[in-house]
Amino acid sequence: MELDDDRSPAAWLTLRELDQAECCAKGSAFRAFKRIETQWTQGRDYQVLHHDDDRAAIARWREAGRIYASTVNLLLLSPPLARAVRDQMRRMTTDPAE
Repeated sequence: MELDDDRSPAAWLTLRELDQAECCAKGSAFRAFKRIETQWTQGRDYQVLHHDDDRAAIARWREAGRIYASTVNLLLLSPPLARAVRDQMRRMTTDPAE
């Protein structure tokens, strides 16, 4: 799977990496992403690798230890979106209504 821009796939982040970076429980980054998803564009800001079409690519991310063992479909976030998700995670930690 090639990403739709010139950025290296290694620069893109996974939900597991964001959960770990913020010392949050599994699912925290996903919930934060869902709250701001409509402000971002799939294909440019994030990629979804589907288990039917991208099984080998997902396996490589799993082997690298960058995703949860239970990941079925992989969500990859561009560096700008990853920063926005981390900011949202922090807001959710300090203000549960956020």
